[in-house]
Amino acid sequence: MYNIRWQGSGKVSFGCSSLSEVKEACAKADCRIEFSEDLSVLADPIHIGGHPVNNRFCVHPMEGCDAAADGSPSELTEARYMNFARGGSGLIWFEAVAVVPEGKAGRNQLIINENNKAAFARLTEKIRNEALQANGFVPVIIMQITHSGRFSKPDGTPRPIIAYHHPQLDAVHNIPEDLTPVSDEYLASLPEKFTETAMLAQSAGFDGADVKCCHRYLLSELLSAIEREGKYGGSFENRSRLFLDCVDAVRAAVDSGFIVGSRLNGFDALPGGFACDKNDCMTPDLTETLRLVRRLIQRGVDILNVTTGSPYYNPYVNRPNDVDKKEPPLVGVSRMFSVIGEIQKAAGAVPVVGTGYSYLREYIPFAAAGEILAGRCSMAGLGRMSFAYPELPGEILRNAVPNANKLCTTCGQCAALLRQGQPARCVVRENRLKKERIDRK
Repeated sequence: MYNIRWQGSGKVSFGCSSLSEVKEACAKADCRIEFSEDLSVLADPIHIGGHPVNNRFCVHPMEGCDAAADGSPSELTEARYMNFARGGSGLIWFEAVAVVPEGKAGRNQLIINENNKAAFARLTEKIRNEALQANGFVPVIIMQITHSGRFSKPDGTPRPIIAYHHPQLDAVHNIPEDLTPVSDEYLASLPEKFTETAMLAQSAGFDGADVKCCHRYLLSELLSAIEREGKYGGSFENRSRLFLDCVDAVRAAVDSGFIVGSRLNGFDALPGGFACDKNDCMTPDLTETLRLVRRLIQRGVDILNVTTGSPYYNPYVNRPNDVDKKEPPLVGVSRMFSVIGEIQKAAGAVPVVGTGYSYLREYIPFAAAGEILAGRCSMAGLGRMSFAYPELPGEILRNAVPNANKLCTTCGQCAALLRQGQPARCVVRENRLKKERIDRK
């Protein structure tokens, strides 16, 4: 039993001054979130593939948009990951790394190749050494590998590669009506590219690779390409073909002990999106999602990391916050937890990382423990919170006294910087983090 006491005012939270008030707010909004005051499960180890993971916290893949000119980690990149390493999470899900230059989400997105893989190897070694010194254990590190598709900006200017035209997304991002969707021939070349990147990740010391299929990036967008012609559109078999081909190719090429996972959209939450109810796109229909999950498990996927929506279209869906007033944030958290719970049930013994915890702020540990104990996920992932308060997991696990004034405020500015092509950081807490970095030097 952990006895969590919080320093600070706690005024950044969402109007609840106690766990009982949070439970009351959930009941009033008809939201299901499981809570437990016994947090001991958060310190329980878990295995991913053949790799032991020290605890149930995961740093989510949050792009920094701060790569060096050759796509390798910069000093800013290293500083972020040293924060994460000291933070105490058992799993560090490394940010998106492009598999091809034209599929980069921005000029400063990471990309690995033979010429710069040594720089990635140095970073993985530093992460392990820093974590071992700070926490007494080495975290598992998974590289996310991706093609940005319609959100590609390889030189900082939009260069969209679309699977099909989507009226709402096209309008938001000014996609020309005459833009030709990507060819089957190009798509068929991508499993080799995902495989090459995964093998480079393995040689650079990563423990695994994530074939990214979320947030309407290319593989994710194809899952809803019902009106696309050819072998990658129409039927579920065709729409899931490229994603599964990439998973198969990676799994076959890497060592048996190398983790293969995926950050997967449970549902898209937009008109005509994957796994959406035909009458209400905000209501999940997980029929195809669960079908896809079972196929991934059959193919030897070791871990899933589940999210929803698209940060480019409806960011409040995958990042509930106090700024966007489209829906009560607890409703969004509850919906995400419900989707993740169904996927964990379908995945069986394969771990599923939960998402949506950052909004809950000082109540994160109670929700994380509750959801894990209820069998609705296996680990709790922190994205925005890892930017703002990277040391939170370690403090919880050590029964230290966390500070509520260090928590993420859900303002969304870290993601806004990324969309602008600027280095992502917590603008609210950055002065504290800078000072601590200087003090360590």
